[in-house]
Amino acid sequence: MSPHRFVDITQLAEEFFELAPIGMAMLRLEDPANPASLRIIGLNPAAQGASDVAAVGVGERIDEDYPAIANTPFPALLAEVMRSGVAKNLGEGPGKYDPTRLFTVTAFPIPPDCVGLLFEDITERRKQQRRAHESEVRYRKIFEASTAAICIFDANGGTFIDANPRFIELLGLGGASQLLGKKLDAFGFWTEGREEYTALLARLRVEHSIREVFLTFRTFGGQVRRAVVALELFEVEGAEYILGIFWRV
Repeated sequence: MSPHRFVDITQLAEEFFELAPIGMAMLRLEDPANPASLRIIGLNPAAQGASDVAAVGVGERIDEDYPAIANTPFPALLAEVMRSGVAKNLGEGPGKYDPTRLFTVTAFPIPPDCVGLLFEDITERRKQQRRAHESEVRYRKIFEASTAAICIFDANGGTFIDANPRFIELLGLGGASQLLGKKLDAFGFWTEGREEYTALLARLRVEHSIREVFLTFRTFGGQVRRAVVALELFEVEGAEYILGIFWRV
């Protein structure tokens, strides 16, 4: 490799370090017997929002200049990463200068005597997870409180996955444990012929939803009843499921 080419790569690496949107830091362990003898030898701008160290902290030592950090388990964790040679996620927490932001910290060894830190901003990811959880809670409340009988079953196997109290009541069961894991034909749904259900599933795969289908079923006590049902086909991780909303007629 020519000297000019080496200079180009070095410059690109420096620019990458400075401009990267993920926080990065590098520390060198100066005394193997003292885990807090870590000297900061590199800190990019993105790391400053997550750490206790400002840009002027480059060149400073943890035990000499940051006693609050030196007296925590943090230096020992970094020393262990260096000894083991295995990267480790050190957990997550709020940013130092903007507590509304959340960061996760990963340490990785840089032989022979350095350790690198990655500070990833996970604020938006956590917000999305929180919104998804809140949406799931709202859905569950509606599902449980609905006056319509609702169930979810596996489209291909016909196995019941979930059901609300009204659906359990419709079948004359004492609880969900008597239903979940059982198949449609255990209660007489679409038992006049497999072809009928196969045709219905094919139609659902084209239309995705069917607003009105009449069928008969058997309660737990053996009574034959008639219902109208709306069906919705959906996928989760490649598996097909059907949401059914039933009304007795």
